[in-house]
Amino acid sequence: MPEANLTLDLDRAVTLRQLRTFKTVADLKSFSLAAQRLKLSQPSVSYQVKELEETLGLPLLDRLGKRVELTEAGTLLYGYARRMLDVLDEATVAVEEMRGIKRGNLRVGASTTVGIYLLPAALGAFKKLHPGLVISLEIGTRARVQEQVLRNELDLAVVGPASKDPELSIIPFISDELVVVAPAGHPLATRRGLTLKDLADQPFVMREAASGSRWSLEKAARKAGAKLIVAMELGSNGAIKHAVESGLGLAVISRYACTLELSSGRLVELDVRGFPIRRDWHIVHLRRRKLPTSVSAFIEFLKDTSWLSRDGSRGRVRPPTD
Repeated sequence: MPEANLTLDLDRAVTLRQLRTFKTVADLKSFSLAAQRLKLSQPSVSYQVKELEETLGLPLLDRLGKRVELTEAGTLLYGYARRMLDVLDEATVAVEEMRGIKRGNLRVGASTTVGIYLLPAALGAFKKLHPGLVISLEIGTRARVQEQVLRNELDLAVVGPASKDPELSIIPFISDELVVVAPAGHPLATRRGLTLKDLADQPFVMREAASGSRWSLEKAARKAGAKLIVAMELGSNGAIKHAVESGLGLAVISRYACTLELSSGRLVELDVRGFPIRRDWHIVHLRRRKLPTSVSAFIEFLKDTSWLSRDGSRGRVRPPTD
Protein backbone atom coordinates (compact mmCIF):
# COMPACT_ATOMS: atom_id res chain seq x y z
CA MET A 1 0.00 0.00 0.00
CA PRO A 2 2.74 2.58 0.79
CA GLU A 3 4.16 2.07 -2.72
CA ALA A 4 0.74 2.61 -4.29
CA ASN A 5 0.25 5.80 -2.26
CA LEU A 6 3.70 7.05 -3.30
CA THR A 7 2.91 6.44 -6.99
CA LEU A 8 -0.37 8.32 -6.65
CA ASP A 9 1.38 11.26 -4.97
CA LEU A 10 3.98 11.43 -7.74
CA ASP A 11 1.31 11.31 -10.43
CA ARG A 12 -0.32 14.32 -8.87
CA ALA A 13 2.88 16.24 -8.15
CA VAL A 14 4.96 15.83 -11.32
CA THR A 15 3.60 18.01 -14.11
CA LEU A 16 4.25 18.02 -17.82
CA ARG A 17 5.35 21.63 -17.48
CA GLN A 18 8.05 20.62 -14.99
CA LEU A 19 9.24 17.81 -17.25
CA ARG A 20 9.37 20.09 -20.30
CA THR A 21 11.26 22.72 -18.33
CA PHE A 22 13.70 20.12 -16.98
CA LYS A 23 14.27 18.70 -20.47
CA THR A 24 14.89 22.17 -21.93
CA VAL A 25 17.46 22.98 -19.23
CA ALA A 26 19.15 19.63 -19.86
CA ASP A 27 19.17 20.18 -23.63
CA LEU A 28 20.68 23.67 -23.40
CA LYS A 29 22.80 22.97 -20.29
CA SER A 30 21.78 26.38 -18.99
CA PHE A 31 18.96 27.81 -16.87
CA SER A 32 19.21 31.23 -18.53
CA LEU A 33 19.08 29.83 -22.08
CA ALA A 34 16.17 27.59 -21.11
CA ALA A 35 14.33 30.62 -19.72
CA GLN A 36 14.82 32.43 -23.04
CA ARG A 37 13.64 29.43 -25.02
CA LEU A 38 10.55 28.90 -22.83
CA LYS A 39 9.86 32.63 -22.52
CA LEU A 40 9.91 32.41 -18.75
CA SER A 41 11.92 34.16 -16.06
CA GLN A 42 15.06 32.38 -14.88
CA PRO A 43 13.76 32.15 -11.26
CA SER A 44 10.61 30.44 -12.60
CA VAL A 45 12.68 27.86 -14.47
CA SER A 46 14.88 27.23 -11.42
CA TYR A 47 11.82 26.88 -9.18
CA GLN A 48 10.15 24.31 -11.46
CA VAL A 49 13.30 22.17 -11.58
CA LYS A 50 13.76 22.49 -7.81
CA GLU A 51 10.13 21.41 -7.25
CA LEU A 52 10.67 18.38 -9.48
CA GLU A 53 13.84 17.43 -7.59
CA GLU A 54 12.08 17.79 -4.23
CA THR A 55 9.16 15.68 -5.43
CA LEU A 56 11.44 12.88 -6.62
CA GLY A 57 13.80 13.23 -3.67
CA LEU A 58 16.93 13.21 -5.85
CA PRO A 59 19.13 15.86 -7.48
CA LEU A 60 18.64 15.89 -11.25
CA LEU A 61 21.16 18.55 -12.28
CA ASP A 62 24.65 19.46 -11.12
CA ARG A 63 25.11 23.26 -11.13
CA LEU A 64 28.59 23.96 -12.48
CA GLY A 65 28.82 27.73 -12.53
CA LYS A 66 26.68 28.94 -15.44
CA ARG A 67 26.47 25.45 -16.94
CA VAL A 68 24.58 22.42 -15.71
CA GLU A 69 25.04 18.69 -16.26
CA LEU A 70 22.69 15.78 -15.67
CA THR A 71 23.19 13.65 -12.57
CA GLU A 72 22.72 9.88 -12.79
CA ALA A 73 19.08 10.31 -11.75
CA GLY A 74 18.69 13.19 -14.19
CA THR A 75 20.00 11.09 -17.06
CA LEU A 76 17.49 8.36 -16.23
CA LEU A 77 14.58 10.80 -15.99
CA TYR A 78 15.64 12.63 -19.16
CA GLY A 79 15.11 9.50 -21.28
CA TYR A 80 11.61 8.99 -19.89
CA ALA A 81 10.74 12.70 -20.14
CA ARG A 82 11.82 12.82 -23.77
CA ARG A 83 9.69 9.79 -24.66
CA MET A 84 6.66 11.14 -22.76
CA LEU A 85 6.87 14.55 -24.42
CA ASP A 86 7.33 12.93 -27.83
CA VAL A 87 4.14 10.93 -27.28
CA LEU A 88 2.32 14.10 -26.22
CA ASP A 89 3.52 15.83 -29.38
CA GLU A 90 2.29 12.88 -31.45
CA ALA A 91 -1.12 13.16 -29.79
CA THR A 92 -1.18 16.86 -30.66
CA VAL A 93 -0.32 16.01 -34.27
CA ALA A 94 -3.13 13.45 -34.42
CA VAL A 95 -5.63 16.05 -33.20
CA GLU A 96 -4.27 18.64 -35.64
CA GLU A 97 -4.74 16.20 -38.51
CA MET A 98 -8.46 16.15 -37.76
CA ARG A 99 -8.50 19.94 -38.20
CA GLY A 100 -6.38 19.93 -41.35
CA ILE A 101 -4.18 23.02 -41.76
CA LYS A 102 -6.73 25.53 -40.52
CA ARG A 103 -4.86 26.06 -37.26
CA GLY A 104 -1.57 25.08 -35.67
CA ASN A 105 2.08 26.07 -35.54
CA LEU A 106 4.89 25.77 -38.06
CA ARG A 107 8.40 26.18 -36.62
CA VAL A 108 11.04 26.55 -39.32
CA GLY A 109 14.80 26.96 -39.00
CA ALA A 110 17.35 27.92 -41.63
CA SER A 111 21.00 28.69 -42.15
CA THR A 112 21.77 32.33 -42.84
CA THR A 113 21.60 32.80 -46.62
CA VAL A 114 18.55 30.66 -47.35
CA GLY A 115 16.85 31.98 -44.21
CA ILE A 116 17.25 35.63 -45.21
CA TYR A 117 16.93 35.54 -48.99
CA LEU A 118 14.58 32.65 -49.81
CA LEU A 119 12.48 31.29 -46.95
CA PRO A 120 10.59 34.51 -46.09
CA ALA A 121 9.08 34.42 -49.60
CA ALA A 122 8.12 30.76 -49.20
CA LEU A 123 6.64 31.28 -45.74
CA GLY A 124 4.72 34.33 -46.91
CA ALA A 125 3.22 32.44 -49.84
CA PHE A 126 2.35 29.45 -47.62
CA LYS A 127 0.77 31.75 -45.01
CA LYS A 128 -1.53 33.20 -47.68
CA LEU A 129 -2.76 29.69 -48.42
CA HIS A 130 -3.20 28.86 -44.71
CA PRO A 131 -3.85 32.12 -42.82
CA GLY A 132 -4.73 30.33 -39.57
CA LEU A 133 -1.20 28.97 -39.11
CA VAL A 134 1.17 30.57 -36.63
CA ILE A 135 4.57 30.55 -38.36
CA SER A 136 8.00 31.24 -36.86
CA LEU A 137 11.42 31.35 -38.53
CA GLU A 138 14.68 30.80 -36.63
CA ILE A 139 17.88 31.78 -38.46
CA GLY A 140 21.22 30.50 -37.20
CA THR A 141 24.23 28.42 -38.07
CA ARG A 142 23.71 25.11 -39.81
CA ALA A 143 24.80 23.20 -36.70
CA ARG A 144 22.54 25.19 -34.39
CA VAL A 145 19.28 24.80 -36.34
CA GLN A 146 19.94 21.10 -36.96
CA GLU A 147 20.45 20.62 -33.23
CA GLN A 148 17.12 22.37 -32.61
CA VAL A 149 15.45 19.96 -35.03
CA LEU A 150 17.00 17.02 -33.16
CA ARG A 151 15.62 18.41 -29.89
CA ASN A 152 12.18 18.80 -31.52
CA GLU A 153 12.30 22.56 -30.98
CA LEU A 154 11.91 23.13 -34.73
CA ASP A 155 9.66 21.19 -37.09
CA LEU A 156 12.18 21.38 -39.93
CA ALA A 157 15.22 23.29 -41.09
CA VAL A 158 16.69 24.25 -44.46
CA VAL A 159 20.48 24.08 -44.53
CA GLY A 160 23.39 23.60 -46.91
CA PRO A 161 25.41 20.40 -46.56
CA ALA A 162 23.40 18.64 -43.86
CA SER A 163 25.23 16.79 -41.11
CA LYS A 164 24.51 13.09 -41.51
CA ASP A 165 22.62 11.87 -38.46
CA PRO A 166 20.58 8.65 -38.26
CA GLU A 167 17.81 10.57 -36.49
CA LEU A 168 17.42 13.07 -39.35
CA SER A 169 15.62 12.69 -42.64
CA ILE A 170 17.46 14.74 -45.29
CA ILE A 171 15.50 15.84 -48.37
CA PRO A 172 17.18 17.53 -51.38
CA PHE A 173 15.83 21.04 -51.92
CA ILE A 174 17.25 23.48 -54.48
CA SER A 175 20.72 24.55 -55.59
CA ASP A 176 22.53 27.81 -55.02
CA GLU A 177 25.52 29.28 -56.83
CA LEU A 178 28.48 30.98 -55.17
CA VAL A 179 30.00 33.72 -57.32
CA VAL A 180 33.07 35.94 -57.02
CA VAL A 181 32.04 39.58 -56.83
CA ALA A 182 33.96 42.85 -57.04
CA PRO A 183 32.97 46.53 -56.84
CA ALA A 184 31.87 48.25 -60.05
CA GLY A 185 34.83 49.42 -62.11
CA HIS A 186 37.29 46.93 -60.61
CA PRO A 187 40.35 46.38 -62.87
CA LEU A 188 39.61 42.63 -63.09
CA ALA A 189 36.00 43.11 -64.14
CA THR A 190 36.80 42.88 -67.87
CA ARG A 191 39.27 39.98 -67.59
CA ARG A 192 38.15 36.52 -68.73
CA GLY A 193 39.38 33.12 -67.59
CA LEU A 194 40.79 34.29 -64.27
CA THR A 195 42.04 31.68 -61.80
CA LEU A 196 42.10 31.85 -58.01
CA LYS A 197 45.89 32.19 -58.27
CA ASP A 198 45.30 35.41 -60.25
CA LEU A 199 43.38 36.67 -57.22
CA ALA A 200 46.06 35.75 -54.68
CA ASP A 201 47.15 39.38 -54.28
CA GLN A 202 43.57 40.65 -53.86
CA PRO A 203 42.08 41.21 -50.39
CA PHE A 204 38.97 39.10 -49.67
CA VAL A 205 36.07 39.95 -47.40
CA MET A 206 34.85 36.64 -45.95
CA ARG A 207 32.20 35.22 -43.69
CA GLU A 208 33.12 33.56 -40.40
CA ALA A 209 35.02 30.27 -40.58
CA ALA A 210 31.95 28.13 -39.81
CA SER A 211 29.91 29.47 -42.74
CA GLY A 212 29.16 27.35 -45.81
CA SER A 213 30.38 29.94 -48.32
CA ARG A 214 33.71 30.33 -46.50
CA TRP A 215 34.16 26.55 -46.41
CA SER A 216 33.41 26.27 -50.15
CA LEU A 217 35.84 29.05 -51.06
CA GLU A 218 38.67 27.63 -48.98
CA LYS A 219 38.10 24.19 -50.47
CA ALA A 220 38.30 25.66 -54.00
CA ALA A 221 41.46 27.61 -53.10
CA ARG A 222 43.18 24.48 -51.78
CA LYS A 223 42.26 22.60 -54.94
CA ALA A 224 43.69 25.43 -57.08
CA GLY A 225 46.84 25.72 -54.95
CA ALA A 226 46.05 29.36 -54.17
CA LYS A 227 46.50 31.15 -50.86
CA LEU A 228 43.97 33.97 -50.49
CA ILE A 229 44.32 37.09 -48.36
CA VAL A 230 41.61 37.44 -45.71
CA ALA A 231 41.34 41.20 -45.27
CA MET A 232 38.19 41.16 -43.16
CA GLU A 233 35.71 38.73 -41.59
CA LEU A 234 32.07 39.79 -41.35
CA GLY A 235 29.07 37.98 -39.93
CA SER A 236 26.45 38.73 -42.57
CA ASN A 237 26.08 38.82 -46.34
CA GLY A 238 24.68 42.34 -46.10
CA ALA A 239 27.82 43.62 -44.38
CA ILE A 240 30.01 41.82 -46.92
CA LYS A 241 28.18 43.41 -49.86
CA HIS A 242 28.61 46.89 -48.38
CA ALA A 243 32.31 46.22 -47.77
CA VAL A 244 32.86 45.08 -51.36
CA GLU A 245 30.93 48.06 -52.75
CA SER A 246 33.19 50.30 -50.64
CA GLY A 247 36.28 48.80 -52.29
CA LEU A 248 37.52 46.84 -49.28
CA GLY A 249 38.03 43.62 -51.24
CA LEU A 250 36.50 40.83 -53.30
CA ALA A 251 34.03 38.29 -51.93
CA VAL A 252 32.46 34.94 -52.70
CA ILE A 253 28.75 35.12 -52.03
CA SER A 254 25.47 33.42 -52.92
CA ARG A 255 23.92 34.59 -56.18
CA TYR A 256 20.59 34.79 -54.33
CA ALA A 257 22.16 37.21 -51.86
CA CYS A 258 23.53 39.64 -54.46
CA THR A 259 20.98 39.54 -57.28
CA LEU A 260 19.88 43.15 -56.78
CA GLU A 261 23.43 44.49 -56.53
CA LEU A 262 24.51 42.64 -59.67
CA SER A 263 21.47 43.77 -61.69
CA SER A 264 21.92 47.40 -60.59
CA GLY A 265 25.65 47.38 -61.41
CA ARG A 266 26.81 48.12 -57.87
CA LEU A 267 28.66 44.79 -57.90
CA VAL A 268 30.13 42.83 -60.82
CA GLU A 269 30.62 39.08 -61.14
CA LEU A 270 34.19 38.09 -62.02
CA ASP A 271 34.85 35.37 -64.57
CA VAL A 272 36.86 32.90 -62.50
CA ARG A 273 37.54 29.28 -63.46
CA GLY A 274 35.67 26.85 -61.24
CA PHE A 275 32.98 29.42 -60.50
CA PRO A 276 30.13 29.62 -59.89
CA ILE A 277 30.39 26.91 -57.24
CA ARG A 278 27.16 24.99 -57.02
CA ARG A 279 25.93 23.90 -53.61
CA ASP A 280 22.72 22.19 -52.63
CA TRP A 281 20.33 23.13 -49.85
CA HIS A 282 18.46 20.43 -47.96
CA ILE A 283 15.32 20.13 -45.84
CA VAL A 284 15.86 18.20 -42.60
CA HIS A 285 13.36 16.91 -40.06
CA LEU A 286 13.22 14.25 -37.34
CA ARG A 287 12.95 10.83 -38.92
CA ARG A 288 11.17 9.23 -35.94
CA ARG A 289 8.54 11.95 -35.65
CA LYS A 290 5.11 11.74 -37.24
CA LEU A 291 4.91 15.08 -39.01
CA PRO A 292 1.88 17.33 -38.53
CA THR A 293 -0.13 18.02 -41.66
CA SER A 294 1.10 21.61 -41.71
CA VAL A 295 4.76 20.49 -41.72
CA SER A 296 4.41 17.80 -44.39
CA ALA A 297 2.37 20.21 -46.53
CA PHE A 298 5.04 22.90 -46.20
CA ILE A 299 7.79 20.46 -47.20
CA GLU A 300 5.85 19.58 -50.36
CA PHE A 301 5.25 23.28 -50.97
CA LEU A 302 8.99 24.00 -50.73
CA LYS A 303 9.95 21.13 -53.05
CA ASP A 304 7.55 22.40 -55.73
CA THR A 305 9.57 25.71 -56.01
CA SER A 306 6.80 27.36 -58.07
CA TRP A 307 6.45 29.85 -55.18
CA LEU A 308 9.75 31.38 -56.38
CA SER A 309 8.25 32.58 -59.66
CA ARG A 310 4.90 33.48 -58.05
CA ASP A 311 6.65 35.68 -55.53
CA GLY A 312 8.90 37.28 -58.12
CA SER A 313 12.07 36.08 -56.46
CA ARG A 314 15.10 36.16 -58.68
CA GLY A 315 17.97 33.73 -58.94
CA ARG A 316 18.79 30.48 -60.65
CA VAL A 317 16.84 27.51 -59.44
CA ARG A 318 18.27 24.14 -60.38
CA PRO A 319 17.33 20.66 -59.30
CA PRO A 320 19.69 19.30 -56.63
CA THR A 321 22.38 16.82 -57.45
CA ASP A 322 21.70 13.14 -56.84
